[in-house]
Amino acid sequence: MPESQPTLDIETLVDRARSLWREALSRETTARVELFAKVSFRSKAARDLEGAGATLDHAYESGLAVRVLRAGHDHAGFAAASGLSAEVVRWALDTSCTFGAQPPASAPGPSDAVPAERWDLDEAIELPTEGALTAGLLSRPSLEWVEAGTTLEVLIGAEGWLAARRRHRLWALGGGADARLVAQRGFAGWEHLLDGAGADDSFGAHSGSGSLDVLVLTPDAASAVVAALVERFHGTGSAPSTRSGHGWDVADEPIRPDGLAGGSFDDAGFPAVSRVLAADGLWVDRLGGPGTFRRASFREPPTESATNLCIRSGEANSIPDRAAIARRCRVLRPSNELWVLELDLWDGMRAGGFERRWVRVQPQTLLEACANILGGAEVTPTGPIVPGLLFEGLAATVGKKALS
Repeated sequence: MPESQPTLDIETLVDRARSLWREALSRETTARVELFAKVSFRSKAARDLEGAGATLDHAYESGLAVRVLRAGHDHAGFAAASGLSAEVVRWALDTSCTFGAQPPASAPGPSDAVPAERWDLDEAIELPTEGALTAGLLSRPSLEWVEAGTTLEVLIGAEGWLAARRRHRLWALGGGADARLVAQRGFAGWEHLLDGAGADDSFGAHSGSGSLDVLVLTPDAASAVVAALVERFHGTGSAPSTRSGHGWDVADEPIRPDGLAGGSFDDAGFPAVSRVLAADGLWVDRLGGPGTFRRASFREPPTESATNLCIRSGEANSIPDRAAIARRCRVLRPSNELWVLELDLWDGMRAGGFERRWVRVQPQTLLEACANILGGAEVTPTGPIVPGLLFEGLAATVGKKALS
């Protein structure tokens, strides 16, 4: 593991990826070969056990993946491994067609007129220095850690076209009962981001001990619900809904400049465009097809999924006195038709404490209960860019637990 930031040069990675792709072609003569190469470096400052100092860690990763596309087949062979050597690409080719579960073979073909080269690059800048990360951490007693990273990705299509991407991202985690995980794309103003890793009190102090018929989710909590509802109702193969609340106003915007993921092309090489899924409670579209193929990591093949889910900012800011406000939410899905929301609610009667509750609800009921959009949209660490959301008419509480 390197002790300082290595040189992350996109041209160097492009040259290496092209060389490996040619190596793959020399071995595979009966099918088309796509190669995906990735290099990333992350630097992390974390508070030590005594809390007075900091430890520094660095992580460097490189790897590649191949898809083997055979004429007349709807699915492709796939394999991935760490490293960017000829030996690795040879192993990946030999292994790609032996896996049981094969990914879709969707990829731009000769008739798609894909440009020979596409470049989607964040500005060429270096990560914040180790000294700056450490100083930013230690000057904020509530922080647990801060991490900055740069990722380079190169995709060589089966016809030899190239698509290259560079992304810079930063994360920070607050400590204690009021901890928040925050993230942003790029490093501009990153010190200010650290100040937001404490408690989010933008919705004011409300008790979490009342009825959950009126529930307000802060952006951090709403992001989980938005992602789950899009997967359930807008994903590939999902049945379209006939009803949704007026607060359900969502789009997938892969080219949004502040989005943590995405870019001008998807991870199979198709051009990416924004797609409105619902507007003011009216159903518009579903996700799927060219422009929606994403890789969670280089070790996974591209599959149809959302990139940067966005809900527009709302004009409403008032919250009913009887509302319960959740800072965090997990969506537990024991079945496709019954979910459990695990909520950490603000409890005004407890000094800095939470109360955890579980609400059993049908996804369709949750969709219809999305009644209002509160305040401005925020980039959340899990990806969606959402404001606060207000839900009305949910099911009764099924459990609760006080959190210290």
